[in-house]
Amino acid sequence: MPRETARSRRRRRAAALGLALAAGLVLAAGGLRAQALGEPLFVTGFISQGYLNTSENDYLVPRSVNGTAEFTEAALTLVARPMDRLRVGMQLLARNFGDTGNGQVVVDWAYGDYAWRDQLGFRAGKVKLPFGFYNEGRDVDMLRTSVFLPQAIYNEKMRDFILAYEGIGAYGNVTVAGLGELDYHVYGGTLNVPDPTRGFWNEAYTEAARDIEDGVAALVADETGAQVEAEFRALDNETVSFPWIYGGALIWSTPVEGLRAGVSALAGRFNFQGDLSYDTRLDFGGTPPQVEYRPFGLHLDETVQIDHIAVLSAEWARDRWSLASEYYHDDFEGVKAIGWYVQGGWQASDRLALGLTYGDLQQDQFGGADAGLPDYYGWQRDWTVSLRFDINDHWLFKLERHFIDGVALAQPRSVAEDLADPLQQSWGLFAAKTTFHF
Repeated sequence: MPRETARSRRRRRAAALGLALAAGLVLAAGGLRAQALGEPLFVTGFISQGYLNTSENDYLVPRSVNGTAEFTEAALTLVARPMDRLRVGMQLLARNFGDTGNGQVVVDWAYGDYAWRDQLGFRAGKVKLPFGFYNEGRDVDMLRTSVFLPQAIYNEKMRDFILAYEGIGAYGNVTVAGLGELDYHVYGGTLNVPDPTRGFWNEAYTEAARDIEDGVAALVADETGAQVEAEFRALDNETVSFPWIYGGALIWSTPVEGLRAGVSALAGRFNFQGDLSYDTRLDFGGTPPQVEYRPFGLHLDETVQIDHIAVLSAEWARDRWSLASEYYHDDFEGVKAIGWYVQGGWQASDRLALGLTYGDLQQDQFGGADAGLPDYYGWQRDWTVSLRFDINDHWLFKLERHFIDGVALAQPRSVAEDLADPLQQSWGLFAAKTTFHF
């Protein structure tokens, strides 16, 4: 067992304190409302605990193959209406999801909303991002049967920075005679990345740094004339910023009962900076061989254009049945990915709900043959069976089983490791989660 360092003990204590603080806020909120807040202030919250266990490959969080309970969330939401048409609100969240969050209390979203007319309103602050039908509600476990939204579109590793934009938006509802209603939301601003040293961004750029080991070796060889081997050692001082993004969403509630369709899209750019460190072995030849070991460093400063990220959505819900499907396409300077899913749901009783989902993500440019790896590194196909049981009005429990083919979203490893011992093509995920809410 690895020895616990002073730093890890401090981090663990900070995580525990953060989760305890959020839990205390949630549990105390009901009493505060009754004593002093009055009707203009609406308070909600939740505490949840999950468990993940994968076969063969780590997924979503490190160490999932052996099972992990590093899946804890607690939130407190405050919404006030200080005057007609004006609403302000915020959500405080403490989350521990693998190596991300670590129980730190953050502002998940916070904004002001002025509804000037039904047809036109304005929002400013950290506003929930209209991305697909379900991104704005992804933090509300009570809204869905499944533990996770379909990962072909709603990648859980991106949750911390894709939930909300920071900026200003306009929205409204327009009735179209005989054709139903249109809801729109347009916005401009930026995305905030709370901690680029962990999770999605660290994994992506660590993998990229490993992929260019041969290029680093060639660069050092050109400078020294030696035969060179390079091995990636560390990524430090990472920063990620989105100078600007803009986008919008349009949802059509059709005259057909329970049927709606929509489109959402965004564009922009992001900048990544970090220091890459390598260990190099230089062989100058000769007898005996002249070998030197030198450190080598690079400062990476990369700006990437997001040409578009777009989602087409459709949903039908009536009585105890629901059916939804969404299609995703993105383009980052010619590097593209496509994802889609179909999901069906049945409310078997007032307490029991069942769901079945099939999702498919194709991103061949990020893996597979282009990297000398098996083809299945370029896709991930996922059959998911979900069960939700509401124990009472404020406590629910979920079970979920994923049957997965391909590893496009699995925890990355270095190309060298994957070539020697590739991830398994067919594997699975079991997830369980319980949530208390009020």
